[in-house]
Amino acid sequence: MTQLRDPINGDSASVFAEKIGLPPEYLAAAEPIALRLLAERSGDIARLIDDPKARSAENVHAAAEGIEKDPDLGMLAVGLILCMDAHRLYSSRGIDDGIYYASVRELTVWAKTCERETGHIGFYEWGWLTNFLTASIVRLGRLEFHRVPFRDGEPYEKRGVTAKPGDTVINIHVPEDGPLAPDAVREAFICAYRYFGCSGTAVFVCESWLLWPGNYEFLPESSRIRAFMDLFDIIDREDRKNSGDLWRVFGRRKSYDPASLPRDTALRRAMADYLAAHDSVTGYGYGVALFDGTDFVR
Repeated sequence: MTQLRDPINGDSASVFAEKIGLPPEYLAAAEPIALRLLAERSGDIARLIDDPKARSAENVHAAAEGIEKDPDLGMLAVGLILCMDAHRLYSSRGIDDGIYYASVRELTVWAKTCERETGHIGFYEWGWLTNFLTASIVRLGRLEFHRVPFRDGEPYEKRGVTAKPGDTVINIHVPEDGPLAPDAVREAFICAYRYFGCSGTAVFVCESWLLWPGNYEFLPESSRIRAFMDLFDIIDREDRKNSGDLWRVFGRRKSYDPASLPRDTALRRAMADYLAAHDSVTGYGYGVALFDGTDFVR
């Protein structure tokens, strides 16, 4: 049987899948569809490969239409094709293969999320994946990074460092596929500092439910989330009832009534109890961390 091949090193799809941790059953479901897409709808797929601006969810569905009735599985097949093809772009920019494989592992992260949340194999977080297909966001160890302008509002000042609205800073995303071990987080910052060619003290920012100050009220001092929060000066927050990020802890549900939430982990129990006592309000925080290439500047 014909196989998908990596355009740079000739690896088969099975080798590629192993490198990004994509389960064999996911590959077995997606690769035959990917091969049919390449054989029968080559024009549509060629457009998606050649033109990053054409990679809307609508166009991905159109490319898979007639080959696969399940749109999520069709998306996984297209994602497999484009993630393997993205090796050309990463290589042309001199980006290390380790960074390439770690970055397109986002396909695996969200494919697992799809199965967990829907009960079937597939992929649906298309707009987010396109950031990794173009290396706009890269994964460096435990965290993901990209350059962004500092947010509007008051400048941030600390230890002789100033970040003003519009200044270029390094933004952080936290993929959900592992614990936030402090050593792994610090190593990711070191890698990002080098990757982006920083000097002196670099400014990192993060906007996330992980940085919501209210987390301190229900998480134990030993919490790795709290250790991550402690790296940042949290300079803004937004409190939200029935926050849209609750699914990250409890999964996608029709209701986030605290009485109905699962309590099978320490985090879920603590957050569910907090929601019950605080009218279902959590939120997010915006934080700034300073890093000198070796350690955090407190």
